[in-house]
Amino acid sequence: MQSIDTNVFEHDVLPVHLALTRWYPERSAQAIHPTLISAIPFCNVGDNRPWLAFFETAQCGATARYVLPLGIEWECFDPQRHNPRALAAVRQGPREGTLLDVATDPIFITLLLSNLSEALTVEENGLRLEFRPTSKFLDRPIKSPARIRAVETEQSNSTALVDSDYVVKLYRKLEPGINPEIEVGRFLTEVAGFANTPALLGSVELAEGNKKSAIAIVHGFVENQGDAWTVTSAYLDRFVEEQRLVEASEHPSRSEEQLPYPYYMSQIGRRVAEMHLALAGSKFPDFAPVPTRPEDVRHWIDGVMIRTERVFEALKQRRDTTKEVLIHQALAQRAALHDRLNALLPPEPDSLNIRHHGDFHLGQILVVKDDIFIIDFEGEPRRPLCERRDKGPAARDVAGLIRSIDYSATAALERALKIAPDEQGRLGAALAEWRDRSAAAFLAAYRENMTDAGLWPADPDAAGQMLNFFLLEKVLYEIDYELAHRPEWLRVPLTGMLRILSQRINGAS
Repeated sequence: MQSIDTNVFEHDVLPVHLALTRWYPERSAQAIHPTLISAIPFCNVGDNRPWLAFFETAQCGATARYVLPLGIEWECFDPQRHNPRALAAVRQGPREGTLLDVATDPIFITLLLSNLSEALTVEENGLRLEFRPTSKFLDRPIKSPARIRAVETEQSNSTALVDSDYVVKLYRKLEPGINPEIEVGRFLTEVAGFANTPALLGSVELAEGNKKSAIAIVHGFVENQGDAWTVTSAYLDRFVEEQRLVEASEHPSRSEEQLPYPYYMSQIGRRVAEMHLALAGSKFPDFAPVPTRPEDVRHWIDGVMIRTERVFEALKQRRDTTKEVLIHQALAQRAALHDRLNALLPPEPDSLNIRHHGDFHLGQILVVKDDIFIIDFEGEPRRPLCERRDKGPAARDVAGLIRSIDYSATAALERALKIAPDEQGRLGAALAEWRDRSAAAFLAAYRENMTDAGLWPADPDAAGQMLNFFLLEKVLYEIDYELAHRPEWLRVPLTGMLRILSQRINGAS
């Protein structure tokens, strides 16, 4: 790679660039102190080939490693022209150029796909860059992309839509270990043959001795109408507008706008059940179901109680500075919560733990014509890789989707009240009814298509209690998150927790 002053790059160039990216967690350049640790070329030939640079930073006492794909464009660097991909000026003899982050550059993307087609391994200074295609990729011709669109909603990775052929995701944070998105993607694509997820086409990993870290993953592109969160938000905005126009005496359920949506919720329930059955239907050790043990139940309860203590202490502090009624109501549940949690799960369980999605919500679903596809098996990004691969109850995914439905209804109400602040009661009631009907449609279809009693109890009461437990587990996670990141959203999970504790959710709910 062309010579760059490492000291200047680490202290002056990289902090400013990282502070402006979506994927790096720190927004202040003065607080970013990166150290370059290694680099490896992205292919075996070429004088101007891209490189992957790896750097370390320390945050909150922990050190993390990140990857930065770099390339040079031989045009003079113009600091006055905004280019979010440009890092600095470079020179090679008489030539002047610009150092760029090339994650969504056509040359970089074309090289990545070409290297995958060749199952290439690049070695440099004891590092190996391994390009590993799946069988679904081998019959695809490689061509220079005509259009690359960056996905702007990504927070921790960089994802690009390449023509109508590929979705290329670059993992910015380097984490040693088996990446669940690659592992589950290969299983669903090549072993289980699960049709309702985009086909995994290949992956790129960095090998350092016997340790591997995911660099990139490539899926086939599926033409879609958007993710289910976006589609649901647009749907609910239309639904709310219709509610405002109907006569006050007309029951909201008569609205024509409501009629098609339960079908999509039923389709989600059907496909989630099929996904769980596919993930549970293998004898491979990493995917074979295992019986739920009594110590698993104790571990889940202990984990929820640890979070509960942290959450309720934070709520207690907020109670002293706010008159929020929901906080006072939530704190009143503290003493009884441990016994309530213990009563929801049997001490001697008759169920199975399986590999599951692990971070399931409406944003992880693509609406594809009259069907849905499930995406993004990376797992909860705040958890370590090893924990994201843990087997657990299928009910966790079910609870995640139900909580996401609740969030979508609340978000729609917040948008509506900016226009019609005096209609909170009527619109809130209509959206609450939509929420309950949608969750019921999803749950009924899931139960109908779930044929393994080890994953979902046949007894409605047992199923309802199990779901209640994992809804509480999820909602306490949400309270914890909102306290730290979005306190203005805190009332959403607080309301959800109080609703769960005040009513019995049974198998037909």
